[in-house]
Amino acid sequence: MYITFAYHSAPTLATSHVIQPKTSAEKRLLLKADLVILPLAAFGYFAAYMDRNNFGNAKVMGFATDLHLSPNEYYSCLTIFYVGYMVFMLPVNLTLRKLKANRSIGTAVIFFGVVMCSLSVAKSFSAVMGLRFLLGVGQSFIQGLTIYTSLWYQRDELGTRSAIYYSCATLSGAFGGLIAYGIEVNLPYVRSGRYPWSWLFLIEGVIAIGAGILIVLFLPRMPDDLQRRKRSHWLFTKEEINLATDRQASYNQNDAKFQPRQLLDAMMDVKTWAFGLVQGANVLGLAVVGNFLPTFINGFGFNAVQTQLFSIIPYACAFVACICIGITSDRMNTKAPFLLATSCLAVLGYTLLLATTSTIVGIVAACFITASCYTGVILLPVWIVINTAGYTKRSCVWATSEVFAMTFSIMATRIYDTPPRYVKGHSIVLALNVLAGFSIVFCTWWMRRLNQKKDQIVAEYVERGEVHPHVAENLTLEDLQDRHILFRYIV
Repeated sequence: MYITFAYHSAPTLATSHVIQPKTSAEKRLLLKADLVILPLAAFGYFAAYMDRNNFGNAKVMGFATDLHLSPNEYYSCLTIFYVGYMVFMLPVNLTLRKLKANRSIGTAVIFFGVVMCSLSVAKSFSAVMGLRFLLGVGQSFIQGLTIYTSLWYQRDELGTRSAIYYSCATLSGAFGGLIAYGIEVNLPYVRSGRYPWSWLFLIEGVIAIGAGILIVLFLPRMPDDLQRRKRSHWLFTKEEINLATDRQASYNQNDAKFQPRQLLDAMMDVKTWAFGLVQGANVLGLAVVGNFLPTFINGFGFNAVQTQLFSIIPYACAFVACICIGITSDRMNTKAPFLLATSCLAVLGYTLLLATTSTIVGIVAACFITASCYTGVILLPVWIVINTAGYTKRSCVWATSEVFAMTFSIMATRIYDTPPRYVKGHSIVLALNVLAGFSIVFCTWWMRRLNQKKDQIVAEYVERGEVHPHVAENLTLEDLQDRHILFRYIV
């Protein structure tokens, strides 16, 4: 009865948690979007995480030694990246419509590619600090893809697509390790006259510049922006653009503007802070893997060349896990059980690292940790955007969770200072993943409780033969956000 009430009363507001069948026109639209948007987003994430994670590879290649960086200076270089990222995260999300996604994201990818190339010739601590800050500024723009794709894909489609393009972040780790291995073997300093880590930064920077150029040229604008231009597009027909705009309006208001009151609503929503804790634990794990995985593997007894090669294995495991869980969570139309499983996997991985010094167990634990954090940072953004109505509120909740994440990432650069077992660092990350698990359980219970309350209210109105004021007054999700009587959370 609820579905009949909701869709007959407000046919343009598709807020149910029930998966709707796709028409043939939708399937054609999705195929085109998948063939262009997903590869470009994937290439962008690939470049971003390759440039983000290469600092750990560079350290094994002698970066800190060659530049005479003290341990504290090296950790400061790690930390400053997250400062630049945090400062620009919220403004980037809120101005994404104004700046146009293809221009802002593509230009940012080119920018941090240039910064990475500049790092290849850095000679001092101050130069590295300044460039790492700029790298964080540029990389804050890449997360705008989460908001951008939520306007092209609906709530039951987003998990699979996010898994496909975000899993390239795991491939970047494996590919970065492979590049580092090739450089160590084929381009030593005595042969090339350039430090191996310098080659690493230069090669990966050039790749990022190429990715940015492709994004600027070929990433489509948002659906309502294409419709407003009233001219043909090289990829989509006018009918497909209109369909995409209608689909976008199912839980987004077309041409939505910045609304300050939604910022307050985001800050007052208890889910915002619970989401932040979960994302904080996930990205803390990501920072640990990106900055210290080669160091952990090196500590298992491998030499520098073997370390670069063995670092590929955990990223390969993460890639498979991301794809499988992303697709399965969409088909089952649920995210919470999978998110909880990733937290438990992380807890198991860190427990193994704390409990044993076995090399084989250490590699297995590294695989668990890498798979859990990468899968978590795919599912949690999807869980946020599909359960947060209102463009400004969604942007704010997502940005807030990323600020949590960057704060925790800064902590990651400071807690791993007790080699070779790193007991302090592993224990702290273990505890935060336990906290993330409780936060996931809380969010699940809270959203189910709110869904049940709305179902009860709708049933009472239907029984009386009345129409709820939200529907009668034609109020939108931009007006009421998650509080709209027809909006249902997907747990």
